[in-house]
Amino acid sequence: MQDMTIREMANAAHVSTTTILRFLKKMDYSGFSEFKFALKQSLKQPSKAQQDPSMEPIKNFFQLVADEEPFDNKIEQAADMINAADLVLFFGVGNSGRIAQYGASILSSYGIYSLPIIDPFQPEPFSNRDFSKTLLVLVSISGETDEVLEQARYYKKNGAETIALTANSYSVLNQVTDFAISYDTPQNRKGHINVTTQVPIVYTLEQISNCAYHKMVDQVDNRFSEHVTD
Repeated sequence: MQDMTIREMANAAHVSTTTILRFLKKMDYSGFSEFKFALKQSLKQPSKAQQDPSMEPIKNFFQLVADEEPFDNKIEQAADMINAADLVLFFGVGNSGRIAQYGASILSSYGIYSLPIIDPFQPEPFSNRDFSKTLLVLVSISGETDEVLEQARYYKKNGAETIALTANSYSVLNQVTDFAISYDTPQNRKGHINVTTQVPIVYTLEQISNCAYHKMVDQVDNRFSEHVTD
């Protein structure tokens, strides 16, 4: 096609050369020569590789975030729970444990007191504790990990508020905790290892931390304004 003359193209398409020129003008080409040059340039461009299927869950998540207001509402609610707590704890196992540590780190960088529970096999204290001003954020892809469920039940039994961040809105963890933010995606496993993408949970943690910080700053500013007014 790139070597055809305008007449040859007209004959092949069963139209007149005038029709082709009129069409090219509507497509913002000055003439047939400019069209052929643009065609040759486009054919030199390497064809895009087929999209990695592993990107599909991430695309779906960000589409959900862009299209649905409830996600923003959940971020706001989680931020309110963080600001109401004296201490925020993060817990996860395996890869989720590392994401939990990141969550504690980013929240601490905003000046909000937060710590990770690093040992997933840490035994429960012999005596009960009062965790009524503690918030436990549990990170789990499946929401079915035994160690995570044990921590959720123990802290909740002793007065803590609990938040679940999972990739499965129908998980047991979602039912056990006080509040949950989830996105549903097929689980990706390599043998007994769950390698489902953690990008949505990382994004969610960053949004919650940022929102909690701004809410905290606004609250301080409002108190200062009230004090000055009084």
